[in-house]
Amino acid sequence: MQIVHRARLAPFQLETVWTLEDGTLVETRGKVERRFPLASLTRYSLATDKTGGRRRSLLITFGRRRVSIASQSYVGPGQFEDRLSSFSTLARAIAAVGVDLAPRAKFGLARFDVPAALTWVMGLTAFGAAAMLLFSLTAGMASVGVDMAARMSFVLILMFAVLPWLNRGTPFDPHDPPSDLLP
Repeated sequence: MQIVHRARLAPFQLETVWTLEDGTLVETRGKVERRFPLASLTRYSLATDKTGGRRRSLLITFGRRRVSIASQSYVGPGQFEDRLSSFSTLARAIAAVGVDLAPRAKFGLARFDVPAALTWVMGLTAFGAAAMLLFSLTAGMASVGVDMAARMSFVLILMFAVLPWLNRGTPFDPHDPPSDLLP
């Protein structure tokens, strides 16, 4: 059985058709056809509308190749047709088949990764504290540099303390995606 979803993504593009057939996702736009075997799936990321609407998008990664699937189809300027039912069917099928064919793939919801962002901020703060100390020592102002580096290090210690309590996000079960996201 083939599962099909159609959407027009932009004003000057032909309608794109995504079909799931025999463990392969087929994307067809006009005469151009791209095939993605689900056995090479590496990431499945479902994004929802922040305002709680019916807009959804799915970003699927196959190694370095990416496929983006939208739940709404462009009709005209400012007008979109809701095709969430066929999108949900395709997204559920890709998740169910993909987890069986590619067990190492990562499945989840698209969200801002707070722990990774905080880790970057901590790294930059540590680099800044070390640079402040080094530059103040070379300028002959050791007491000012030690004072500033100590203050930055205190903030850094507070960030380290907060890191374990940050939300890691809700788990996403590919065999049973949440019904509020994929009705």
